[in-house]
Amino acid sequence: MPSHLTRQVFRAIIANEPIVSRGCLRRLHTGNTRTTLNGSRHVTRVRIPLRVHGTEQRRSLFGLSLFRSKPPRDSEDVNYEPGIEKMMEYAKMERMRARLPPVEDIIQAWQQFIGVKKAKRDRVQDTQAVLLLQTLRYLRREAKSQGEVVALDKEVLLRAAKRTSLEPVAQNTVYVDLARELHECLSALPLSAEHTALSFEWYLGALCSNGQTEQAQDLLLDQGTAELRADTDVAQDGLATPGGSAMRSNTQQRLAVQWARILKGFARERNEEGLFATLDQMRDLGLDTTSNRVAQVMIRHHMLTDDVEAVKHWWSILRPHVAETSPDRVDDEDPEKVLRRLLRWCMKTDNTQFGHNVVKDVVDRHPSKYIWDSVFLWAAGTKKSVDEIGRMMDVMESVNERISNHLTGEQRYADITTINLLVEYAVSQNDPYMAERFITLGQQRSIEPNAKTFTLQMDYRLSVGDVDGALVAYKHLQSSDIQSHTGDIAAVNRLIVALCGSKRHDFDTIMNVAADLSDRSARFEPITVSTLSILHLSRDEIHDVADLLNTHAYSYSSAERTLIRENLIAFSLDLRTQTSRAWDTYTLLRSIFDEMPRSERTDLMLSFFARHRPDMAVHVFQHMRAHSREDTIPNASTYISAFAGCAKLKDLESLEVVHNQLKLDYNLDVTTTMRNSLMLSYTACEMPRRALDFWDEIVASREGPSVSSVHAALRACEKSPFGDLKGRNIWARLRRNHIELSTDLWASYIAALAGNGELNLGSAKVGKDGGVGGPVDGGVLVLGSLYSAAPGQVKQQEIEAWAKEHQPEVWERVEVVGWEEDENGMRAVRVQRGVEP
Repeated sequence: MPSHLTRQVFRAIIANEPIVSRGCLRRLHTGNTRTTLNGSRHVTRVRIPLRVHGTEQRRSLFGLSLFRSKPPRDSEDVNYEPGIEKMMEYAKMERMRARLPPVEDIIQAWQQFIGVKKAKRDRVQDTQAVLLLQTLRYLRREAKSQGEVVALDKEVLLRAAKRTSLEPVAQNTVYVDLARELHECLSALPLSAEHTALSFEWYLGALCSNGQTEQAQDLLLDQGTAELRADTDVAQDGLATPGGSAMRSNTQQRLAVQWARILKGFARERNEEGLFATLDQMRDLGLDTTSNRVAQVMIRHHMLTDDVEAVKHWWSILRPHVAETSPDRVDDEDPEKVLRRLLRWCMKTDNTQFGHNVVKDVVDRHPSKYIWDSVFLWAAGTKKSVDEIGRMMDVMESVNERISNHLTGEQRYADITTINLLVEYAVSQNDPYMAERFITLGQQRSIEPNAKTFTLQMDYRLSVGDVDGALVAYKHLQSSDIQSHTGDIAAVNRLIVALCGSKRHDFDTIMNVAADLSDRSARFEPITVSTLSILHLSRDEIHDVADLLNTHAYSYSSAERTLIRENLIAFSLDLRTQTSRAWDTYTLLRSIFDEMPRSERTDLMLSFFARHRPDMAVHVFQHMRAHSREDTIPNASTYISAFAGCAKLKDLESLEVVHNQLKLDYNLDVTTTMRNSLMLSYTACEMPRRALDFWDEIVASREGPSVSSVHAALRACEKSPFGDLKGRNIWARLRRNHIELSTDLWASYIAALAGNGELNLGSAKVGKDGGVGGPVDGGVLVLGSLYSAAPGQVKQQEIEAWAKEHQPEVWERVEVVGWEEDENGMRAVRVQRGVEP
């Protein structure tokens, strides 16, 4: 068996790449090949870390490069699919209301993108569908101004319509909107009858696949059934010809397929009323409701609802189709696959007797190898031992000599497909011991494991946390022929995630597995990309993270991109993460995940405030401010959060930066709440006189002050020189307007007086109105505010002596509450004096 090292060396030689040792000090950081126009893509090879201890150092004389040195490493270019970058440029220019790209460039982008999707037979992701929809509407507007339908070729439109009809990973209305636009374009073009029918069917498929089956049904009743009724009327008038009869038969076959798609859509949506109504409509139209397609849809639906009697009824209709063989049958029409699903359902719902009857029905008809494998699966599910299943295999093979194989043209022998099916069942039952016994059974019958067997071994070993065992299975997988097998990709992705979470495996082991997956141009799952990204970030390998994300992130759906983004944000928000790494993570998020919403950006901003890095937090805010999307630009809540963060750190420079951004923001009207926040922030930054200017603005505004405005203004008076004069003015205005004066307002007013040295007046207020006879908490709040606002230790001692003499009970409660002491020896009672804007 060739070693892993030998395989890597030969791959490097064939690819004309240098062979570099991991410990070499002069390593060459090679770049990736990017996506080619024919759609083939080489996934980023995860490289060795950029920072290596012991790297050779070079000096320069007076800052001049007298010796040759390596240029700084740049990140790889973004791995867009062909055409996407130009569409993204259009979307950005449209948001900014700037000059749009030329129509010819958008047409070329469409042709490139749809051509690649057709070549790879790949579905369109929802993020890509949004761009296609925006650019298609742009092309239609431009063509309409020229008196045309659309500038795109009809072949490109047909290919795009077929891509949108594929069942998406997750339903999204954008697919429906795109399919509707394409259908309207194609309906306005001169198409052949075949292309017209295909365009209609693809539109129906897009509607049914995205939760719009009722709309698809209405459309089929209006358009698709009209042709059948016309043919029927001609036949009833006696005007039919042999050619017309054939055409009518083709129309009925096509309608049967379309109505079966409607049935499947209602079944997917769990809409029983629509499902049964559709069956009635098919009967009214004279369509066959006992066909293979209809029976499969109905039996699958009733298995989901656990309706045993209905399942039995539709099995009786489907049973004759199981014995049929047709070379023209497509994969999703194969009733044998429904048989296997039916047997699994019987195991799950304990319908053992019905399952036995199903098995008896299919075994009596000289079953195919596929059906025999299903019977072995049923035997395993009904607790037959491994030895008993082995004897059943002997029975199957002995029948080969006594039956004619002209129906199926195959000999029935147990093979690795049979063993893998049984191992897969054992894995689903979380029974690794049974799985190993089935593998042993195969080896006893000279059936050697293949790539899928080793993949299943990886699965069940990972399911029980046996990462070392899964790694051994992976090494066996590498020694097998995996060139034609892609079923291991999901398991290898899970192995990479497990290795990253394990503390027993080194970095090189993880990178070897990831590199082999990359060499095969295989898909990296979103969780794999996010896990590898966090691993590289924890090692300060920012360039490797950028390369990894640039290669994979733009080929994912919005849900998959959200998963990666949320994991990276969680890593950045974790205060245990070093600040430099958190900032590196943010820069990657900002550049690659442009759709990151305002709420997540605000959380990142607040996290940098929590790290005592207001400069970084303000950068995050400014990036939001410079964005072109409305759902990202800061709103009033974002400004208030930024003001509060600056106030908490008492960073006047950052506060002024954010305030200046507010002055230039024409999208927002400054409200009382925002001015309250500015008052509190400038007061915290030791600018109380500037804060009181906002009180004057609030008083002069149409909205007027709130209770929080009064509290914020009195806090500013407390810190401002001669603020007691302003405080008395505010208090007198409150009394003149007969405002109800609560205990917390009294506390703020007394603190404003005490903060400017008016201790006698403050003490008199406490003695006269300070809550004597009122609520207990009110007395502590008022006296605590008076004590905390007193300027200097001497003044605080005077307040303490006065309180012990005049209000000893309240002071005892203050002592129970306790106080905090700052670095200057000033004490503040632990009462809640915070003010919300």
